[in-house]
Amino acid sequence: MKHAPRLTALLLILALLTGLLPAASAASQPAEPRIAADSAIVIDYDTGETLYEKDADTMRVPASMTKVMTAYIIFEELEAGNLTLDTLVPISNFAAQISRNQASYPTAVPLPYGGSLTVDTLLRLILIPSASASCVAMAEYISGTEAAFVQRMNATAQRLGMTAQYRNCHGAHVHYLTARSQAILVREFIRRFPQILDYTSATSVTFNGTTYPNTNQLLPGLAFEYEGADGFKTGTITSAGYCLSATAKRDGRRIISVVMHSDNNTTRHTDSTALLDYGFAKLATDAPYIDTAFHWSWQAVEELDALGAELHPSGEQFRPDQAVTRAEFTAMLYSALAADGQLPPLPGPEESAQPAETAPPEDTAGEPEQPAPEPEPPFADIDDHWAQAYIEEAAALGLVEGDQYGRFNPDSALTRQDMMVLVDNFVELPEANGLGFDDDGDIALWALEAAARTTAAGLFGGSGGRLSPNASATRAEAAQVVSRVLELA
Repeated sequence: MKHAPRLTALLLILALLTGLLPAASAASQPAEPRIAADSAIVIDYDTGETLYEKDADTMRVPASMTKVMTAYIIFEELEAGNLTLDTLVPISNFAAQISRNQASYPTAVPLPYGGSLTVDTLLRLILIPSASASCVAMAEYISGTEAAFVQRMNATAQRLGMTAQYRNCHGAHVHYLTARSQAILVREFIRRFPQILDYTSATSVTFNGTTYPNTNQLLPGLAFEYEGADGFKTGTITSAGYCLSATAKRDGRRIISVVMHSDNNTTRHTDSTALLDYGFAKLATDAPYIDTAFHWSWQAVEELDALGAELHPSGEQFRPDQAVTRAEFTAMLYSALAADGQLPPLPGPEESAQPAETAPPEDTAGEPEQPAPEPEPPFADIDDHWAQAYIEEAAALGLVEGDQYGRFNPDSALTRQDMMVLVDNFVELPEANGLGFDDDGDIALWALEAAARTTAAGLFGGSGGRLSPNASATRAEAAQVVSRVLELA
């Protein structure tokens, strides 16, 4: 951070950080859902936060939700280069035989004796109609035997922090895990391999002339269609009841739900709908501002709000798409850095206690003490402005400057190149050039060095190959930039 003499008292900083914080949203919390299933949970995908749970840590039979772990390991093999989607997997006689054994290995999707199928085809059969024999074929191909593959399943579960005891690769036979662990696995799967949603969002698959519907009926066009649903996996055997892990995304926010041991197919879907509805409602009411819960900038805004940065809200609204002003960005950046301990420290007592070498004072006995004159604001147009204290403190540190007329223009919209210069003033960035945008020539000479450094640091990325340096930045952009500045430390 750049250093300059500080002229303002510590009390001013304390006032900035404690007296000017935005109030949290007063929106009422949604009523908790009534869930019939014995175990249930819904979590925020982005943060992993549990939004609701019911007996989520009891070990229960997952049935075919087991196949999520099998598919996860297949994707690990794809990532490692040991498989491709076009790799032909031989179908053993055992796998072909059990693929026709509906009684012991539901769902039965007959596989060819002595034939081979691609990894892509087997994945679709595993994840859409829930074909157990397809899991066995993949397990044998990856690990040699299903037993060896199950050992890897349990090791993977332990690595991910799950509570699970896998005994087979398909879930047609009994073993145990918790609803929370299934949610952990689904979240990690989507985070690490988002292409899994291309499979789990498919409503059907056609194989050997037969079309098999997806057993997750929350998907578009199916019986329990839920807006934004794009996966994940059901499970049904007698000891498990009816299970369903599901995920949905709305306006940029994703949540994950799991229900275990429901009484019937309808209940597992209606329970999942109730969990997803509650999860989205909870995200909206827990957001510090009602207009950021599902905005692309939500995470940066929530992080800054939690830190105690000055976001200058309007009631319960952050106004993310409104142009940010010079005062708003200065206050946001200054207060965030101050709260994070990234501004220069106050002068120590030994520094302030050192007497200046001056002539002996004249005898003024009996004369009334004259009050010190009030300091003049550093800029002519910030007197009584809501951000005056922030601007004065930043000016005292040499972090902000006015125009040629001694004005700060606090309420004028901030362009991206103005923002780059302000950030460059506040933060010590390495000398590097991150430019190379189609419109680099539009950057003013006075902003060119700052633009080069801030783009090299990843604070500004442009869009579609353009930086748009003279366009007004939004409050959402400002929050994102400040959040990235904090990450640099």
